[in-house]
Amino acid sequence: MKRAAGGHMPTAQDPPPPALAADVAMSSIQCQLAAENICVASSQLLSLIRTLRLSLLMMDQDMITAEEEWQVQEANALTEEAQREAVRLEQELMELRNERLL
Repeated sequence: MKRAAGGHMPTAQDPPPPALAADVAMSSIQCQLAAENICVASSQLLSLIRTLRLSLLMMDQDMITAEEEWQVQEANALTEEAQREAVRLEQELMELRNERLL
């Protein structure tokens, strides 16, 4: 044992202090949990990819085209709704500005 500044200077053979040991143990557990979560997420993604590939293989070209058209129509409907809402909000903003000017 060596003395430095009136205290005990730990060596490599001494166990770490309790607080440091607890932090290291907690960090180790968190790291292991994160690694397991990544493995689970990867497994779920691979399963989803397999399912999507299988569903594409089972669909014929006409069905794929019809589904794509339906998705385009849905996207167009959402876009139109967003544009209507934007116009409404702009009108409301203009009215509020006009009220402040009067």
